[in-house]
Amino acid sequence: MRISGQSEEVHAAVQVLGNTLRVAILGHLALGPATRASISSALGVSEQSLSRQIAFLEDKGVVSTDVLGGRGRPTLHRLQSGKLHELEHALASYLHPPA
Repeated sequence: MRISGQSEEVHAAVQVLGNTLRVAILGHLALGPATRASISSALGVSEQSLSRQIAFLEDKGVVSTDVLGGRGRPTLHRLQSGKLHELEHALASYLHPPA
């Protein structure tokens, strides 16, 4: 649901940051690029559970993914800090408007 007066960035920030698994993925990627298998192991969730969430984060521009060479087409995911900072700033500005 989108509330009147909320910018697209505020709406996207709430979508991205309003899910505990997505926030955990972003926190893990803040430590550096990682494969889906390493994220799965670190967070204790299945790779299948991660797939949809990572795809969502890619769509919102806060995660990028590169396909690596090798068996099984492993992927390496990276946090896009600039985009995440934009969303954080939009949400903070919405929650704490100038007086």
